[in-house]
Amino acid sequence: MRSSFLPALLLLTLAGLSGCSGESGGPPPDRIPVSGIVMYKNAPVEGAIVTFFHDKAPRNASGTTDKDGKFTLTMIDPNDGAVAGTNVITVTKSDAAAAPAATGGPPSPADLAKKMAEMKTGDPKAKKGGGPLPAKYASQATTPLKEEVSASKNQFTLQLTD
Repeated sequence: MRSSFLPALLLLTLAGLSGCSGESGGPPPDRIPVSGIVMYKNAPVEGAIVTFFHDKAPRNASGTTDKDGKFTLTMIDPNDGAVAGTNVITVTKSDAAAAPAATGGPPSPADLAKKMAEMKTGDPKAKKGGGPLPAKYASQATTPLKEEVSASKNQFTLQLTD
């Protein structure tokens, strides 16, 4: 269990950095706590990374599902949520990219950066890798998931289909 924690943490950290706009100054945007559950084939998905992308956010908001498929999003502070408005959502669960290298260590930063680039651009090569979830959910360009985050709507059930 511990050996899979570090690679997942590194992938989550890279996901957070990839959403940074590079702009500085001014307070961060208001965030609304967001939580939910990911389901696929009528079962909760454990270990999936859920990421909400908003075009006005300084970075993406993401969280990892637990054994019951539940997630809580973090953008800047723990469990602070996502920016209000329309968010594009990706859901990934990588079996190869987050696995330790053959030497038993974590994946290299170059491998993680490559995987993040594939997820963001929808690289067709990434879709051939298989993985436990349908590839369409791995990229902002191909995901059908979009949700409107507001103070009154901040809990979501993400039902994935083939």
